[in-house]
Amino acid sequence: MRRFPYVYWRGKYCPLIEVEVINNDNRIRTLTYVDTGATYSIFHADFCEELDIELLSGERVNITVGDGGFIPIYLHDLRIRVENLEIDGRIGFSDRLGTGIDILGRDGILDDYLICFDGKNKEVLWHV
Repeated sequence: MRRFPYVYWRGKYCPLIEVEVINNDNRIRTLTYVDTGATYSIFHADFCEELDIELLSGERVNITVGDGGFIPIYLHDLRIRVENLEIDGRIGFSDRLGTGIDILGRDGILDDYLICFDGKNKEVLWHV
């Protein structure tokens, strides 16, 4: 099991984890919000250039966001590293992600693990 302490963000402690997204020899590191309510992991499209990915070449999916509207995301098969754990999964990118932080979601990433939020101790428990 891995433990990730919550990070103070926007005035409160949140379940944030740093991940590395890998596409061949191209890598980016970013802080993600662990969101078991999100179907997909979604990163801002600005990372596509650094990862040598053509945004629009991915599978387009329209997702519903908090206000009931839709945004397009483009899914790509990539690898994510969380500490020394590497996971191959489908990652969405969008230039309309308005959360201010990237999202680590269920499909192909969190669904393969038991993820618990320990609010009392302010940490994410990731059972491997």
